[in-house]
Formats: sequence, C-alpha cells, structure tokens
Amino acid sequence: MKHMIFGIALLAVTIMVIAGAMVVSGSDVRVNEADKALNTAVEQTLEQLKKYGSYEIGNEQELIADFQQSLLMHISSDASIKVKILTADTEKGVLDVEITETYKTVNDKVKQAVCRKTVILEEYSEKRGYCTVEFLIAGTVYEKYSLYKGSRIVIPREPGKRGSVFRGWKKAGEGSWLKEGMTAEEDMVFEAVFE
Repeated sequence: MKHMIFGIALLAVTIMVIAGAMVVSGSDVRVNEADKALNTAVEQTLEQLKKYGSYEIGNEQELIADFQQSLLMHISSDASIKVKILTADTEKGVLDVEITETYKTVNDKVKQAVCRKTVILEEYSEKRGYCTVEFLIAGTVYEKYSLYKGSRIVIPREPGKRGSVFRGWKKAGEGSWLKEGMTAEEDMVFEAVFE
C-alpha cells in the first residue's frame, strides 16, 4: 500500500512537471514562430520593393497588403494575429511593424507573444553620407552625434554655467547661430555662448 501511494504521488508530480514544461516550451515556440514569421515577411516585402521599385498607387497600402499576405503565409498556428503598422514608407524603403499573437495554452489560459521588426533598405541609407555635429563648452565636448547629410540638427538641452546665462550655440569659425530646423550638410562644430 505504501509503495502504491508513493507511485501515485510520483506519477502526479511527473504529470505536473511535464505539463509545466509543455506550457513553457509552448510559449517559447509561439514567440519564436511569431518572430521568425515577422522577420521573414518584412524582409520579403522590402525585397519585392527593391526588386520591382515603387508601387503604382501613390500610397503605402499596397506595401502593407504585401506584408500582411507574406506574414499570413508564414504563420501556421491557430492563433489570432493583430498587426500594427508603425511606419510604411515606399520612398525611403522603411517598414516598421509590431505583431501581437494571442493564443491559448495547454491549461486553457490566454497568452500573448509580441514581436516588433524595423527594416530599412540599405540602398536608401547608402545614398547619403554621414555628418558629425559637435557641441563644445570652453573647448570641451558637451554633446556629439552623427546624422545623415541633409538631416535636421537636434539642438541639445541648454547647458548651465554658474553666474552666466546661456545665449545659444554659435558655429565655430563663422559666427552664425544655430537655429531650429537647421540641417547638416557637412561636419559642424558649435560652441556655447554665455553672457
């Protein structure tokens, strides 16, 4: 009798461990499937854009439709899929998508797997070179970043200096002031001006 109770308890623990492993592995399988399907669908859609050029209709609806068709071809599970298009730009070759896959686990709980993918066609990013923009305070680098030529310069937060009031950023060597909406066509250095 003692051995029978021990055997039943051992069987129950084994079943619980197997069920727990199935729930965990099922969740991992769903996340992997969603991630792989999203990666493949986004890359195939932009490859079509690269191969055949821009779409005939003047908006991104055809790009989105191609993506959704490709995504559905790569998902084989019985889940509901919510697709959120964050950016779809045929001119710049950008597609930023988030999908949420909702499914039921072995123990009938509803779970979600969320994946996001952003792809930019390299041929578009290689057309423009980079510029470096530096902001100096008394010869010391306050902030420095790179951006595409022709991109708007992001003005850093105003620096503080005891006993002085920040007046603005002046381009080194020229004396012209940095203004909102100014673009970078070359490497630029700006110096902080205090009064």
